[in-house]
Amino acid sequence: MNAALIFAGGTGQRMSTAARPKQFLELYGKPIIIYTLEVFENHPDIDLIVISCLAG
Repeated sequence: MNAALIFAGGTGQRMSTAARPKQFLELYGKPIIIYTLEVFENHPDIDLIVISCLAG
């Protein structure tokens, strides 16, 4: 079994995005993290995706 570990726990302090962490900012109509998830979801060797992110 191959698991993809995605670390998305940043707060975006260097980008000054206090209202929303950068992984949840939208780019071309969807949150940035979705682009990452789609790559792993469509990869034939990945069986499981684990995301580490902020509770809120």
